[in-house]
Amino acid sequence: MGKIKITTTIDEELKAEVERRGIPISQAIEEALRAYLFGNGQAEPTPEADNKKEIELVRIKASKYPFKCVRCGVKYDAGTPGWWDPQARTMICDACYYSSLSQQKHGGKLYKLLLEQRRLEAEIKKLKQEEKELLEEIEAKEKKLAELTLKWNAAELIDSIYTNTLHIAKAVEEILQNPQLAEELRDQIRHFNEIAPRVIREVKVGTNYE
Repeated sequence: MGKIKITTTIDEELKAEVERRGIPISQAIEEALRAYLFGNGQAEPTPEADNKKEIELVRIKASKYPFKCVRCGVKYDAGTPGWWDPQARTMICDACYYSSLSQQKHGGKLYKLLLEQRRLEAEIKKLKQEEKELLEEIEAKEKKLAELTLKWNAAELIDSIYTNTLHIAKAVEEILQNPQLAEELRDQIRHFNEIAPRVIREVKVGTNYE
């Protein structure tokens, strides 16, 4: 059997059916061919019956409870829009409604809009997930950067203390090797100890000292 071409509308409906039911496209095509060739045991609805059925359906903008579409079998969460059949007391999802019941009335335009809406919703959901993952990655890297900065500051402080310690040790060694410098240092320390109390008192009363 050679290749056959299908219309864009049929192609979109086929893709939507595959997406709703989560089945391979080959299975969807096979089921459609079997239904066409062998029938499904039900009488083919007439356009008049379809129109009558469509009029009887009630639009639900946001379902109060979760529901299962009577046509495709897909389960939907509460708050999902759909169509209520008060006679059969069943729900039909937007995809099934616009792909079949409203084809003659609306020429498939609403169904195409619905497909585009679903596509955009899927893209937005994917982008939001990517955004969430990126934010988590940024947060993790910022935390790691803060830890590295803390380690850097600590290492820099330790290096500074070590360098100053070496300078002090060298100065002390020079003083110890020179008795005259050691004696001068002792004299300065004694002088400071002698004048320190007086300096503190004079600073408190605002006087000068020499």
